[in-house]
Amino acid sequence: MIQLEAYTIIALLTVVVVLWLVRRAQRPAPESSRDEQKWDAALWSPADLILAERVFDRTDYLWLRDEAGFPALAKGLRRSRAQMALAWLRAVRRSFEKLLQTPGPVPAGRGLLKPPGSWEFLRLMLRFHLVLGYAFLVVRFFGPYHRLVPPFGWIPSLSRRTSTSRALESVDAPPST
Repeated sequence: MIQLEAYTIIALLTVVVVLWLVRRAQRPAPESSRDEQKWDAALWSPADLILAERVFDRTDYLWLRDEAGFPALAKGLRRSRAQMALAWLRAVRRSFEKLLQTPGPVPAGRGLLKPPGSWEFLRLMLRFHLVLGYAFLVVRFFGPYHRLVPPFGWIPSLSRRTSTSRALESVDAPPST
């Protein structure tokens, strides 16, 4: 009975995903804005990579908010940088899709390199889209200055752990020598 329910859920999820993909393919592609076309033009040049790094850097925002004392301008800067970050992430996704559509070189000798199988390509592609989707969610909901990986400083480190004998001693007992 449980297998029947599991297969039903998998089938329904498959139908939903297929319908979503078909609907997405039928929609006309939205016209890219001028800013997004600029991102596409030279996405991987050193100057554009430095600009993309500045979009995700929050020192200007903190300076404007804390030191200069303009919280309204800092909020506007954060909003515009979030839009720029989303445009940059969309350009990265388009660049990846162009890369997938570009045919690769055909190896002359079959014994030199074993090309990865289609399942390996699928796994790598899904991993890329998962990371990029996570980055979209973080930028959209938390802003461009939020960390993609949360800090784990609140978790006690294994190296700072006390020994069990010390942890089980009484609070009022004198330290053992």
